[in-house]
Amino acid sequence: MESAFFIEHPDADQASTHLLSLADWLRYEEDLRGKTRLEHREIVPGRMGGLPEAVVVALSTGGAATVLARATIEWVKQRKSDVTVKAVKPNGESFEIDLRRVTEPETLAAQLCDFLSREQPGADPDETA
Repeated sequence: MESAFFIEHPDADQASTHLLSLADWLRYEEDLRGKTRLEHREIVPGRMGGLPEAVVVALSTGGAATVLARATIEWVKQRKSDVTVKAVKPNGESFEIDLRRVTEPETLAAQLCDFLSREQPGADPDETA
């Protein structure tokens, strides 16, 4: 199963900067190496390439969801910006983290882990990402 992480910020360049930072942060997690990639937007006239749109992480075990949730929350705790991180599953189900409202990181990590680990309706339990 894959989950995509988006950054919402009024300035597209700032959103991309935060997204690249999150992608780099997640790549340092041993259990997530090789499972994290950037999705890019279409190329806009006047730009050299498409801006990153999402960090996509492939999860094959419940343990990987725990690592992803904890790493994401650790990244969130390091931010000083007003951004929103949005995790989205292939079925459209989403979980949002507003950095301005993070008061209990451990509770938030548990909630994100639960969201990432939960089976999608109609998902094939034998399918591996």
